Amino acid sequence: MLLTPDWTISLVGDHPTARLAATELQRTLQRIGGPALPIGVANPDGQRILLRHGTSGDGFTRMSDGQGMQLRGDGPRGLLYAVYDLLEALGCRWFGPGPSGEHLPRYEQVTLPTETLADRPAIGGRCLIIGHDLMLADGEQWIIWAARARLNTIFIHTISARLALGACRLQRWQARRRTLLPLLLERGMQLELGGHHLRDLLPRARFQRSPELFRFDGRRRTPDHNCCTGNPATLKILAQATIAFARRFPEAAVYHLWPDDILFGGWCSCPLCRDLSPADQALRAANACAAGLAEVRPNARLAYLAYHDTEAPPQQVTPAANVDLLFAPRPRSYAHGIGGAESALNRVYSSRLAANIARFGPQRSAVFEYYLDGILFKSAPPPLPEVIAADMRHYRNAGVQSVQVLLTGDRPWHAIPPNAALFARLAWEPDADPSALLAEIAAARAPRTPEALYQAYCALGQAWRAALDHDPAERPTLLLNLRDLVSQPPTDILDMMARRRQAASSASISCGGRFLRWRKGALPGRRLPPAHSPKRQPWPLNRPSGRPVQCCWNCCWRARSCISWPHAAPRARCCATPWPKPRPRSMHSSTGRVRMCRPTPRLTTCCCARFCNSTWIGSTIATLPHPGGASPYEPNGRPRSRACSRRLCCSAPPNLSNPKQNLI
Repeated sequence: MLLTPDWTISLVGDHPTARLAATELQRTLQRIGGPALPIGVANPDGQRILLRHGTSGDGFTRMSDGQGMQLRGDGPRGLLYAVYDLLEALGCRWFGPGPSGEHLPRYEQVTLPTETLADRPAIGGRCLIIGHDLMLADGEQWIIWAARARLNTIFIHTISARLALGACRLQRWQARRRTLLPLLLERGMQLELGGHHLRDLLPRARFQRSPELFRFDGRRRTPDHNCCTGNPATLKILAQATIAFARRFPEAAVYHLWPDDILFGGWCSCPLCRDLSPADQALRAANACAAGLAEVRPNARLAYLAYHDTEAPPQQVTPAANVDLLFAPRPRSYAHGIGGAESALNRVYSSRLAANIARFGPQRSAVFEYYLDGILFKSAPPPLPEVIAADMRHYRNAGVQSVQVLLTGDRPWHAIPPNAALFARLAWEPDADPSALLAEIAAARAPRTPEALYQAYCALGQAWRAALDHDPAERPTLLLNLRDLVSQPPTDILDMMARRRQAASSASISCGGRFLRWRKGALPGRRLPPAHSPKRQPWPLNRPSGRPVQCCWNCCWRARSCISWPHAAPRARCCATPWPKPRPRSMHSSTGRVRMCRPTPRLTTCCCARFCNSTWIGSTIATLPHPGGASPYEPNGRPRSRACSRRLCCSAPPNLSNPKQNLI
């Protein structure tokens, strides 16, 4: 059917998602060379594209009739998917967000397809997890792309910590939700919100007066990780805090309040809890949160996370009616499908998934996948077409209600990995040919050399297979820095510094304890005046000899609590304030690592890392590229300005050819 200017787009109904479907059809047809069709009531004697929908559902049908074409969706969102399917039949493709991920053909005349089509998704829930502030900053483009890729859920994975790895900061979502929520509502998409927030519901400050609320580690009560779920007072506090959280963020349909992201030792072993497995303790905490959520949001759901030591299903605690399963098989092998017999490790995870589904029920089960995890795959997720297809078939056959994929990393993407489009298409139709889909992506991204890009994708996936095919039963143990990479797989971008961070944490606790005892008078020394006392004078930054009294790096990196101490503000200035009597000393050692204020070349992080929000704590930041290329120091060795010295000394490489520019 040839599309001519006398055609119209006839919309039945006034739903916002249906209006968006009509607008998207009108605008895109004009962009690919079609006429500007009006949206309104069809002329009885003219041709039209009729758009109508039912009450709910993502399925749709497309057919031709004597007056043109009909598109009908099971629901308003199904009608939107019918429009995108028609545009795909005309050659339009969206493999990623923004103009770089869009491929629109150009025609002299547009001819509509005449065949009849009925299509429905194989998996009901198809979710994109936005797990980094970088991706949340482009949230508009990601939401628009997700709707075009027929995903129906957006999960904003959040965290309350300042240093956010694999999650968005909760404050950042609070600042962006007024902009992003209208886009979600217009497209009929569901919102999920949360992350590892269980420890936030029980403030650590309560430990001093109520240690019984916190876990018993076998020797003493400690506030380090999860709480004591055997104490009724703890469960009551969790329920009340969940009510406050839901009232603060009422926009979500599913809330995620997970335990700490640790592998072992995060649960309580007191007499009330020691007979319960970690999964039972986690589910008991989730049930308490779900009870509070039911009071303010009766239709909302709460997710129970089966992850790390809670992968095995709970045995003694029954999930509440509004608690759903979220199974996260992160340590699995991504060289094979999770349901295949090739990997002994994947067989373990497929059996654990089946046991959890039997406990919660198929309609209350979701899977958290990592095909776009730039942290797990070190900023370079390999193409996984066959693995994703095998996973989607297994999840469909197992009765999983929803599949989610984590989008995160440690830097912006230079190019969107093909796994994004592969997941979206295969979650809708798991039986599609993954190789053909990958070739289609290559043809759209490199129209002049599609075969070369396709071969590059295949070679990259094959090269990654050796690293992804880890199986403790068949392969020898891999050691790196005395670490077993099979039983302890890499967890984040700083995984190679795990031992150093653990030692730093121990030093932090030790140093902080000594300081508190000194403040209370247990140790000899001069007492500090109160924080807001008028008698309190700023601490001197330097001794008469020119050496600083104490570098702010000491209290930031070792004690990790300098920001909350009364004397932190004046001492923090030593990052940006030059000495009254500067001494010529290089900021960098001969190995290229940053020196500390004392002439000891053992510092491996900038002293102002806590103040410039650097995420490279513990790494050799002197090797990072400087974005502007200029030195942050004047020719006399002083910082150019207080602000830029805090920001740039973390990223400026040493000038080894002219050491005088590195003086402080």
